Amino acid sequence: MQSPPAETKPAPSGQPLFAYVGAGLKEPVTGLAALYEAQTGIKVELTFNNSGALLSQAETAKKGDIYMPGGKPFVETAQKKGIIEKVVGPVAYHVPAIITPKGNPAGIKDVRDLARPGLKLVLPDKEATAIGKNAFKTFAQLGISAAVEKNILASVETMPKVPAMIAMGQGDAGIAEYSSIAHDQDRLEVIEIDPAVNVIDEIPCASLTFSNQKERAQDFLEFVQKEGPGVFKKFGFKVPQP
Repeated sequence: MQSPPAETKPAPSGQPLFAYVGAGLKEPVTGLAALYEAQTGIKVELTFNNSGALLSQAETAKKGDIYMPGGKPFVETAQKKGIIEKVVGPVAYHVPAIITPKGNPAGIKDVRDLARPGLKLVLPDKEATAIGKNAFKTFAQLGISAAVEKNILASVETMPKVPAMIAMGQGDAGIAEYSSIAHDQDRLEVIEIDPAVNVIDEIPCASLTFSNQKERAQDFLEFVQKEGPGVFKKFGFKVPQP
């Protein structure tokens, strides 16, 4: 007797969800979106940029369903602007770390070393990116902001550009997400920043007030809260303990 065909879930009608996502979260969120589509049939279109630019884009367009920046302060700013419906998280943590070329030729051992005269640093923008904003909070705590500023070779608009430039030999060190060398360990090294001074951010996921698919957006938030930590962990991010 022939087995009945496996039941398949029909693709839902309607538009895909649209999500504004921090550039440093590209790999795990792309994975989450693919997993969500496989489970539900609902496509999630993603646009990536620095968290500040995405907030401006969402506020101006007044379109879209999901906002997932690299840090909680950007969601708090969006809440003050009245464009956030619901928030879940933390899905994972955004942990600043020092990135150097393989072998650490400049001999950097501590975040205070970034103030050493003559170093060439590649840093994420201190206003537009979550990692850059938090790195400068650490520099301010230590009283080294001015000295670090003098060493900046390049201030880049998205965090993933930091390891890319350091891997190409364009700088002695940079600040990036702890997970950012996961695929390039032959060319890069990571030096953790002392937790006593490091400013670690929560990565949230939020729905937007002007979404015209609020039930689906809420369903996606619940999915990200449940599945997100496991996916982020696979990409080297530090995540909440169960």
